[in-house]
Amino acid sequence: MLIADPVKDFYRKILHERVLLLVALDVDALAACKILQALFKSDHVQYTLVPVENQVDVEKAFNDHKDQYNNVIMLNCGGNIDLLEILEPPDEVTIYVIDSHRPVDLVNFYCERQVYLLIKHEHDELAAIPDYDDLYKEEDSDAEKDSGAESDDPTQQSSKRRRFDEDVLEKRRERRHWEEKRKEILFEYEEFSYNGTSVALLMYELAWKMSKDNNDTLWWGIIGVTDQFQNKKIGRDKYVSSVLELQGHMSRLNHRFEDEENSTSINCMKINFEHDLDVALYRHWSLFESLCHSPSTATVFKVWTNNGMKRLHQFLAEMGIPLTQCKQNYNFMDTKVRENLPSLVEEAAQKFGLTNIRYQSFSAQFGYNHKMCASDMVYSVSAILENDETENEETCNNFVDALDALSKINSESLIKGIKLAKEQLEAMKNHVSSFIDIGQVMSYGPFLYSYVKEGGPDVKYFSHPIYLNYFTHHLLHSYLRSLGKTKRDKAKNLPLVMCAPLNAEQGLSILIGVPPLAEDSRKNLFGRAFLHSAERTNSQTAHDYFDPCIMTLKTEDRSKFLDALITIMS
Repeated sequence: MLIADPVKDFYRKILHERVLLLVALDVDALAACKILQALFKSDHVQYTLVPVENQVDVEKAFNDHKDQYNNVIMLNCGGNIDLLEILEPPDEVTIYVIDSHRPVDLVNFYCERQVYLLIKHEHDELAAIPDYDDLYKEEDSDAEKDSGAESDDPTQQSSKRRRFDEDVLEKRRERRHWEEKRKEILFEYEEFSYNGTSVALLMYELAWKMSKDNNDTLWWGIIGVTDQFQNKKIGRDKYVSSVLELQGHMSRLNHRFEDEENSTSINCMKINFEHDLDVALYRHWSLFESLCHSPSTATVFKVWTNNGMKRLHQFLAEMGIPLTQCKQNYNFMDTKVRENLPSLVEEAAQKFGLTNIRYQSFSAQFGYNHKMCASDMVYSVSAILENDETENEETCNNFVDALDALSKINSESLIKGIKLAKEQLEAMKNHVSSFIDIGQVMSYGPFLYSYVKEGGPDVKYFSHPIYLNYFTHHLLHSYLRSLGKTKRDKAKNLPLVMCAPLNAEQGLSILIGVPPLAEDSRKNLFGRAFLHSAERTNSQTAHDYFDPCIMTLKTEDRSKFLDALITIMS
């Protein structure tokens, strides 16, 4: 059931209750979690926090705690699965789902009790939801009734029975027609998966409506939206509309506290709106390294080729910045160069085909510490979440460190995350170069396909969904840039399927599908396609990630699974 008033129908109902909070392992969910924690702290709400990576974790966490809590909140999980069927909650348990994954499961949407959805549906999303009568129909028991009272006249008895049989046949035909129509409606509704409004932004709006918002909660809302855009979950248009909304809140908050600036400038966070460079971690790296490892620039320059590196050096020369400055850490560059860097990059970018090198973003500064931009926070927190430096570390440890990194922009966890993010980007650059050099991206007809070999360098990164998703988009973009114009025009409408080893001992692989580069809406058809392919081939698969376009399968079943996928998508 869709919640109309989140303050009245959600927050006030849990205000004096104990709450179980299930949080998915992505940056948007963690940012939303931080906002909820701040609200719970101000109102003394007791809660238990449990990180969940997939549906199996959700079931386990719910079953472990269902006897202790009657209120469950799910952040970025549960919206696109039938919770009543999977969890079988007791009658007294109420589940509040705050999820950006679309499409929403229709049982959850039409459920009148127990499951409540706190989501922001755009007009086109609401229009796509089928009518209740098209999906649910009461069973007609007339077919089970007798033909009526027995008559002594055999002729009348035969006539009644004949009419009764005709009515039954007609109702069966109507039922079959209705069921076929229902399948068509469900297929059309569930064909594509995509992401809606950031859950962190929803939680910030909840805080704002209760007049409990501040720069901290606004910053977490900004990080959630930035995570969606940076990891290709939403298109540029949706990102810009969210940014403009956040900018309005930033102006309002800054105006509120401008009279207290002298007393709060050292102790409070300052947020600034700016047109920042779309260059990864350049404030924490050298400009040269950042340009080499950012997907937005590495793909345009084709840094995996000698000519590409020459073009990169020409680009740096065009900016008029000495190479020694470009290869120094950003903090050690000349002050004038740092101040003029965005404009210098933008001017030179026009001559080298770098479009959208600057984008609307935010940065934050706490006291006199070095400022941090929202994209750097996303890189850092993502790297912490998927850090496996020590194999015996539990998921919850990374989760706690990631929450700590979101707490302050100068925390030790955040600095550690930036270091890990650099290592991940370096590994990504090396793999993209290798894949393109040896022709490891292949055309499988309706889609492109690539795979990661077992035992390769840095193969550990590919078992993590966030990294694998980011790498697959990076590889698709780079592969298209490596093609000639004619081939590129054909291939830009093709999606990419990537397969990587997940657990060599158990013979498991992880599979992900990303939409074509030309599809800015970010709608993805692989969720349903993966399911149909698995059913058709009886492959040993698991579809328990919150993103339906990511799945696991037995490596031995990969060939027949892909053959079926080609047939389905042709």
